[in-house]
Amino acid sequence: MDKRFNYISNYTSWIKYVYLSSFAVFLGGLIYILFRPTEPLFFNWFSTVGTEILLNAVREKSLSINSFLPDWMVYSLPNGLWAFAYTLIILRIWKGSHSFIKYFWFLSIPILVFGFEVLQLTGGQRGTFCWSDLAWGALGITLGLLTIYEIKYDLNLLR
Repeated sequence: MDKRFNYISNYTSWIKYVYLSSFAVFLGGLIYILFRPTEPLFFNWFSTVGTEILLNAVREKSLSINSFLPDWMVYSLPNGLWAFAYTLIILRIWKGSHSFIKYFWFLSIPILVFGFEVLQLTGGQRGTFCWSDLAWGALGITLGLLTIYEIKYDLNLLR
């Protein structure tokens, strides 16, 4: 019976993290698609799959409220959401593993999250370096760590 309970508990845990990270990726993508200026590299695939006309119609409506949104929400929040999702998935996959390879994957989190910004700063990557992107990336990683390890604070320590 214990084996079955552990299996169900582990499965439920996996599902929770898959849904949470999928939602973060979806929300970040939605913000990116609806409110950011079109960038040929990213938006070309919409015309390839034949959804460019639909996307343009939706973007026409969504861009009208863009001026009411803070810049950090449009330009940096997606990075934080994606950092959160990547952190959740990588840490959940390797949680409890004794393999040395898990440290490579753990290191990939800050390398990917911060690496693109550093490359933008040095001119190695197209785009604009932004401290806000770094801050939101760090917040995403931190929230991913707190979520996966389910850190609970004892309220008595705060008194």
